Amino acid sequence: MASKLVVHSGGCHCRKVRWHVQAPSSIVAWKCNCSDCCMRGNIHFVVPRERFGLLGDSQKSINTYTFGTHTAKHTFCKVCGITSFYMPRSNPDGIAVTLRCLDPGTLSHVEIRHYDGKNWENSYNKSGIISFSKELSEIDSTQ
Repeated sequence: MASKLVVHSGGCHCRKVRWHVQAPSSIVAWKCNCSDCCMRGNIHFVVPRERFGLLGDSQKSINTYTFGTHTAKHTFCKVCGITSFYMPRSNPDGIAVTLRCLDPGTLSHVEIRHYDGKNWENSYNKSGIISFSKELSEIDSTQ
């Protein structure tokens, strides 16, 4: 049975970038040790892109950084520098939401899983992270 989705809100430190995301109140978040996530201390959860939306004129305050394969799009606020969300290499059809950038009060439980970004391909194949950017109906139809 699928978990009921709730609307979570969040954004960057200066509040120039604001968004909402639909996700369960109990989530799986990923602590990655790739060079970028490790330096930022990033812990994120992944949702299908359709469940994420920017609010107001947030897009005007966003810059993007890429490196390596340039698949991941690391977005950050032009004013305060915070990466509150990004498009991950593991789930280019999804959005990775920075756990610590959520407004308080809508999460009931967080399970943190390790993602070995230093050994990206091996971790990608073993972790099952790809399923987190798919709707449940998409997953069911492939099994």
